Amino acid sequence: MSQMTQQRSLAGASRATRINPRILLLALGMFALGTDAFVVAGVLPVIAHETGVTVSVAGQLVTAFSLTYGLGAPLLAVLIGRWSPHRVLIVSLGLFCLANVGSALAPTFPLLMLTRILTGCFAAIYAPQAYTMGIALAPPEKRGQALALVVIGLTVATALGSPLGTWVGEHFGWRLSFGLVAGLAGIGFLAFLLSGLPRIATPPAVSLRQRLAPITQPRLVLSLLPAFLWNLAIYTIYTYIGPLLQQNMHIVDLSGMLVVFGLGVVVGNWSGGMIADRVGSQRPLLVSMVLLLIMEIVVPLVTTTWLGGLLALFVWGISGSLLFIPQQHRLLSVAPEHANVILALNNSMFYLGIAGGAVIGGLSLRAVAVTQLGWIGMACVLLALLLFFGSMRLNRDKLWGHKKPTEELVVVPE
Repeated sequence: MSQMTQQRSLAGASRATRINPRILLLALGMFALGTDAFVVAGVLPVIAHETGVTVSVAGQLVTAFSLTYGLGAPLLAVLIGRWSPHRVLIVSLGLFCLANVGSALAPTFPLLMLTRILTGCFAAIYAPQAYTMGIALAPPEKRGQALALVVIGLTVATALGSPLGTWVGEHFGWRLSFGLVAGLAGIGFLAFLLSGLPRIATPPAVSLRQRLAPITQPRLVLSLLPAFLWNLAIYTIYTYIGPLLQQNMHIVDLSGMLVVFGLGVVVGNWSGGMIADRVGSQRPLLVSMVLLLIMEIVVPLVTTTWLGGLLALFVWGISGSLLFIPQQHRLLSVAPEHANVILALNNSMFYLGIAGGAVIGGLSLRAVAVTQLGWIGMACVLLALLLFFGSMRLNRDKLWGHKKPTEELVVVPE
């Protein structure tokens, strides 16, 4: 009898330390969000043609989604701060699904723009709840793995979701690209309704003033701004990658090229963490920005052949994504007392960079050819480098020192 009890106890302990399968549903929701954020770039020429607007105007669909996400995340977090997290997560994913159905059915470009603003709002609500729920569903010793699984939904969306949505849009119409995103979100929504989610304690309310407090400190602002600028550089070109590749390579199906870029992003994210753990954050950030600076010029010039395009997009994907984790490490070392808030602001820098890149690229296309956007990207990276050196001096960082976060933290992006 005691042996049976022991076996049951061991089996129960084994189940307690497993990753909850519902975390994979959270990752599916993040996959849908990531696909939605990046799919427009691949089908931009098709949307522009069928809605009767210019490519630069159509590019502002990316701005609408990303700007709403970047600015809306802290504001919406305050509005829903007292609501039950598990209900907010399920409802926001369901509304995100419906907003994408609206994008697929929008009869006019203004209505399509409105639906992109709505999807940005619901995405800004879902993402932080997904991180919070991922931690709640995991045992303490598995929380890091749980967060990694949720985050990998975004990474895989870059590698597979965006190219898949682009392929669907090129072969069956751009409306089905949004239909694909709606279907992914709908599956996650229904699965959550059927499987349920645990009720977790509502986190303490944090005012908007508290969330934005770090931006009143010059050293933190100077640490955040380079991330905005290098994302601005990347998405000034990436938003208009469709027209660029069509002009340079005379191809219609861009999905294969976007897969290669996405694989570069996966490699960069995976290796960025290991490099930061070994040598700290300063050197990886400097080397990656220099590499990105070079690639901003190289990409428009060498994407004239299949081999040149594949190599350039792969290295470009690596150079941009290598910056993400070292930047997070650096922010934790600069301001561990503001860990959650400053990393949430860093996430906003990412989406504001996407939005700003779409705007700058769209405005620039009125005066220059799409192949000249790389020079604008290069200027943004140069400015990011200057601010990075200024930030190091202000924070008294040593380039060749090995500076890690001063505390072991489980950080939940907000």
